[in-house]
Order: sequence, then C-alpha cells, then structure tokens
Amino acid sequence: MSVPISLARRRGPAVLVVEDDPNLGLLVKRVLSQFTDDVTLASTGRGALEALGKGDFGAIATDISLPDMSGLDVITQGRLLAPAAGIVAITGFVDVDVAVGAMKAGADDFLGKPFEPAMLWHVLNKAADHRTRMIEAEQAAVYRRLAYTDALTGAPNRRYLDEHLGLAVSTARMNGEPLTIAYVDIDNFKLLNDFLGHMQGDEVLIRVADALRAEIAEPAVFARFGGDEFVIVFPGEAVAQARRALESVRRTVSGLGLVNGSQVPLPIRVSCGFATLRGEEGPRDLIAEAEEQMYLDKAATPAVVMSGAAGGGSPATNVKVANLKALRSLVKAIDRRDSYTRFHSDHATHLALQMARRLGLAEDDVNALTIGGPIHDLGKIVVPDEILRKPGPLTPHERRNMEEHPVMGAAITAAVMDYDVVVELVRHHHERFDGDGYPGRLQAEEISLPTRIFTLADAYSAMTTDRPYRKGLTIEQAVDQIERGAGTQFDPDLAREFVAMLDRDAGATERAA
Repeated sequence: MSVPISLARRRGPAVLVVEDDPNLGLLVKRVLSQFTDDVTLASTGRGALEALGKGDFGAIATDISLPDMSGLDVITQGRLLAPAAGIVAITGFVDVDVAVGAMKAGADDFLGKPFEPAMLWHVLNKAADHRTRMIEAEQAAVYRRLAYTDALTGAPNRRYLDEHLGLAVSTARMNGEPLTIAYVDIDNFKLLNDFLGHMQGDEVLIRVADALRAEIAEPAVFARFGGDEFVIVFPGEAVAQARRALESVRRTVSGLGLVNGSQVPLPIRVSCGFATLRGEEGPRDLIAEAEEQMYLDKAATPAVVMSGAAGGGSPATNVKVANLKALRSLVKAIDRRDSYTRFHSDHATHLALQMARRLGLAEDDVNALTIGGPIHDLGKIVVPDEILRKPGPLTPHERRNMEEHPVMGAAITAAVMDYDVVVELVRHHHERFDGDGYPGRLQAEEISLPTRIFTLADAYSAMTTDRPYRKGLTIEQAVDQIERGAGTQFDPDLAREFVAMLDRDAGATERAA
C-alpha cells in the first residue's frame, strides 16, 4: 500500500546531505523534501560536522570525496555524534575496498554515482531501519546480560544458573554423560559483615567470585546463587574432578585474608558440597543434595579431644571445631597487639583447670575451660588499639566499646565452634555473682559453673600480673580482694575454695623451699 506523501513527510527523519557539487546537492535536497520537511545540505566535511553538533539527524548521506576532508572521516565522526542515525556513503568509485572502508567507518550502506535522487530516499530509509534494528539488538543483549549477571560480583546470577543447569541436566541425560554440581558457601559471612562492615563483606564476595573465575575452567560454569553462596556446574565431569577444582579454589580463597580496622588479618574459608547426576534427578534435587553435603563439610572437621584425662576421653569429650585454625590465628593476632593477653589467658586457664580438678568437675565443664580459657578475650580483636593499650581510666564511650568484646568474642566462637558451654564462658566471663556485670547482668547460678570458676581465675590473674602502667598486686593483696568480692563479684562458695587452693599451693611452695 502506498503511503501518502503528506504522511511520509510528517514521519520522515531529519536528513543531512553532504555533497560538494552544488547542483547535485540542490537536486537531492529537492527530491528528499518530498518525503521529509527537514533536509540540511552541507558542502564540506567541517560544515557537516558542525551541523551534526547542532542537529538531531535520523539519516546522513555523505559523499566520500570532499574538498576539505575524507567522507570516511565524516562518517566516523558522524557515527559518534549521531549513533542512531542511518548513514549512507556516496561514491563515484564503487569497489570492494571503498565499500569495506565505508562500513568500517560506520556506514550502514553505500550508493554509487550516478544515482536516481529518489533512490537515495529508499536507501536512507533502509539504512535507518538497519541502524534501529542493530541498536535494538544491542540493547536487548545488554538487558539480557544485566538480567543474567550479578551486579556486585559480575558473575552469572541465579536466573542464569536456573536456565543453564536445566539445559545441562537435559544434555547430560540425553548423551549419557556425567554431570556434577558443587555448592560453595562462605563460612561465617554474617560475622564478617558484622565484624568488618558491609563494604568489606562485599569485597569478600568479589574476591571469592574472582577466585572461582580464575580456577573454574570452561565448560564448567559458576554463578552466584544466594547472598554468600555460589553454585558450579561441571558438565562431563565426575565428583573427583570437580573436587580437585574446588580444592584449588579453597587454597586461593584461604590466601585472601582481609584486615580489619585494627590491622588484624582475618582468614576467609569456604565450605563445599557435591552432587552428581545418577538418574532422574532434576536441577533442584541436585542443588539440594549439594547444599546438604556442603553443610556436612562445614561441620565435619577432625574431632579434637580437649580433655586432659588419661585414655583420651569419651565421644562426649570430642568437640567438632569448625575452622579452629582460623580461631587460633585470631587469638595470636590479639597477642601481637597486647603481649599481656597471652600470659594472662594461659595463667587464668591454668588456675581455672586446677580449680576444676580440685572440685572434680565433669568432662564437659573441664573442656569448656580448656577451650574457652585461652580464647576468652577473643572479642578484643574489635577494640581499637588506643583503647586496648590505654594506661589510664577509660571514658564512658571507651568503656562501652571495651564492654562489647565478650559479645563479639562469643559471636566469633559460636560461628566456628558448636560447643555451647565454651560460647557461654566467652560471652559471660565479665558477669558478676550479684548481677551487676555485663553483658547479660546474669546472677548467681544463671552463670554457668565453668564461667563462675573462670571469673575467679581471670580476676586473680589480672590482679597479680604486671602491666606496663602498673605493678601487679601481691598474692596476699589479691586474696584479700577475692575475699572482699565473695558474694558480690564472685560465687562465695567457689571463692572460698579458690582461696583454699591458693593457700595450699603457697604452703606447698614454702615446704619445697
């Protein structure tokens, strides 16, 4: 169906014609004016670029041969100034090299001289349509990429994984090939976020994604599946091969330690689980199985016998400690900041274990002291150096900051250790028998027995240990302080037993002398 000229004119794009032959230029402009009201004529390259800088053109027709510059340069600059315009190169020498040069410069089509002026309108429309379709295709590709890409890490996202994994399962089942899924989770990620801040938490995610990108080779594909979770699809590979790839990822990630505001390095660790296609499992089934295996990996570290009893202890004394090495490294980091803490922690633990043996405590309680004693001040890792090392009294703000360390220490411990009595000791070693301690203001037997024992040992060690800014108390002075605190700061019955233990040890020392 023909389109009335009046309608075509209203719909026609603004056209720029670059032609140095004035007669041909005027003829072309007169013909094109039948189809559009907006036709601009330029006779030089510079005039064309000036017009492009001012106007909004939907189509450009330029001669290749111009008096002041090459028409190819006009095309190149025109493509930058009017990226959505259809561009037609006009030349009197039509050959392959000219056509290729025009296309490389950014033209959508070319027209050889001589030509019918009306034909130019057809070619310009065709070029404009081509450019529109190209831009729409590029935009669609960008939107698709954005839709399937995680904005933070640049990795494929869950939407992409869902589609890719469905296709991978179908292909593997049809071809009878192996397919393995790995589920990767960043250990203690919430703790890292709380401890370091969300910006550093984001940095952890980016670094883990970079490690996966570096270690996972095609045709394997990984995607960010959740907040701190990634899923890797290994087409054509069995679990053993996938496991080797993930061990490389683990090693890379373990070397990506972050540093907190107190310049304490914090290790990063990931847990992994695997699932393999055996029959009719669907994508969701494989992911669920791999996730379940990941949780087993997170919990299943070698059992560590923490009891000092002969014979190695019962299964109840075997504590599964996830990432114990990382926890110990944090304790060492505190020691480097404040040498007092190492001696104090060991001394207090030794005294508490003496007391535990004197009272005949159960193995779990002894284990709580053995594990919790050395790490009871772990939360000091969040305390700034200027507060931790301050020789004088703390301001109210500094004291509030210092009093947060049992809570943070307990959070770190709970994140890497499934042992409630240890977490309780770390969290509540500053509670008082009369309920005036912190952070929970617990009273009397609300405080666990190992914690009440450790509170005594902790206080006695702190009182008798020399600090750079003060001399430690004598044994007699410290004993006097404990007796004064019985019933308020300390459990009175335990305080009496503790003093008796110290007296016995002092008597034994005198007899040995």
